Amino acid sequence: MAKKKDSDKASQNSDSNKQEKNETNDDDEPNFSDPEGYVDSITDEELLGDILKQKPKETDGVESVVVVDGVPQVGPERLEKLSSVISKIFRKVGPIVNEYYPKNENGLTKGYIFLEYSNPNDALEAVKLVNNHKLDKHHTFLVNLFTDFNKYEAIPDEWEAPEPQPYKEQGNLHYHLLEPDAFDQYCLIIAKDSTVQIWLNSSPEPIKLEDRVRWSEAYVNWSPLGSYIATYHKKGLALWGGPTFQQIMRFTHIGVQFIDFSPLEKYLVTYSPQVDDPQGDQKKLIIWDVRTGLEKRDFSPGGLNIWPIFRWSHDDKYFARISTDMLSVYETPSFGLLDKKSIKITGIRDFSWSPTDNVLAYWVAEDKDVPARVTLLEIPSYVHSAWLG
Repeated sequence: MAKKKDSDKASQNSDSNKQEKNETNDDDEPNFSDPEGYVDSITDEELLGDILKQKPKETDGVESVVVVDGVPQVGPERLEKLSSVISKIFRKVGPIVNEYYPKNENGLTKGYIFLEYSNPNDALEAVKLVNNHKLDKHHTFLVNLFTDFNKYEAIPDEWEAPEPQPYKEQGNLHYHLLEPDAFDQYCLIIAKDSTVQIWLNSSPEPIKLEDRVRWSEAYVNWSPLGSYIATYHKKGLALWGGPTFQQIMRFTHIGVQFIDFSPLEKYLVTYSPQVDDPQGDQKKLIIWDVRTGLEKRDFSPGGLNIWPIFRWSHDDKYFARISTDMLSVYETPSFGLLDKKSIKITGIRDFSWSPTDNVLAYWVAEDKDVPARVTLLEIPSYVHSAWLG
């Protein structure tokens, strides 16, 4: 066998050394970069699912905290009593998990406190129900969400006029009053294909004004003054009006089954009695502003659920409801309880408003040797003007 030349050996050793150097460099500086144009199909949830579950949520912050201003300034000796009174008021809304009373250098409270509820919904309810609550003649609570302070800080120093909203023509909602022969309108629902028809009760034969298939998913209601016709749907309610019955307003209230207009049609009450909501977030009883479509206040049905739950005064200024031995009168547009308290009336069974004055008539059932009676109650002064035994 022929021997290799020295030059061949040198060349072979040189190539071997280069290969070893390349392998050594690869081990020292590995390259994990993706090739150009590579798209990763694995999501963060697949890679970091357990970690992302622990990611803080928005509701883990200060959304459940309310700031209460207008609190009396007291020293350490009266702080416990003050805290007990305030807790009693605010715990009616929901459980309080934390409270903080800031103090000045002299140990006196500063006149405002922080309360933390167990969930943000209770904090919202506290703002709605306890704001402007009068603790005594010198102190009135002003309640705000802690998160609202960021909103207030973002208000610009210079006032800018709001942009005018485009006017939405609603048509003549009282066109029917111009009917020369004063014929009424009436509505029919044909069950076969859920067709809704509106007829003019003219003579000698009625005239069909409107015919729409599946216009409503349940039934329809006229408003007291005939301005609107209400149709029911799975997600809420719709109001229609004008000569062509165009849609005027929508109200989102899932499962609504009962509605009631105030006498002047300013407000609308919707009731969804069978709400499938395990978490309790769905509202059952809501009062709306008909013109703007805004929710004014929601209520818990409770008490005696005889429809209509609320009964209105003739001028839409007041509405009232009864519960066991209790009459509650509310005022508009604040929708707060009149004088911040209900009237205790043992044995009250029913009540009615006067058709022309803000006077309530309620009757109390007979109790043993005490005869039944009817009492007239003037609102808002609560003067008992008469009673009949």
